[in-house]
Amino acid sequence: MAENEIDSAIADFRAQVANITRLRQERAQLTATATAAHRRVSVTVNADGIAIDVRFSGAIDDLSYDEIANAVTEASRQAVADIARQKAGRSVSVDAEQGVPDIGSLGTALDSLRDILR
Repeated sequence: MAENEIDSAIADFRAQVANITRLRQERAQLTATATAAHRRVSVTVNADGIAIDVRFSGAIDDLSYDEIANAVTEASRQAVADIARQKAGRSVSVDAEQGVPDIGSLGTALDSLRDILR
């Protein structure tokens, strides 16, 4: 493997790692919030659809425990659906073929570099 091929393989690997890092950062910032029961219940979920914040307004006392539970469930469903729409609209997930660095070609390039340096 020629030296410029090694440099190219290393540059490609670094670009892929940078892309994965950027995608992970974007994903970590992805959240959605939804409300239910006339805005008495608010649920925020992360990119995995896991509730990271649940809030109740001062008027929560107007609801029964069952109504509160149903409102939390409904707001969670809406927030998860919003996350799914957001994910569909951006490149948040890493494509198996495009986003994963080709470790094999980098390994081959490093082996060739080791041979050159001997």
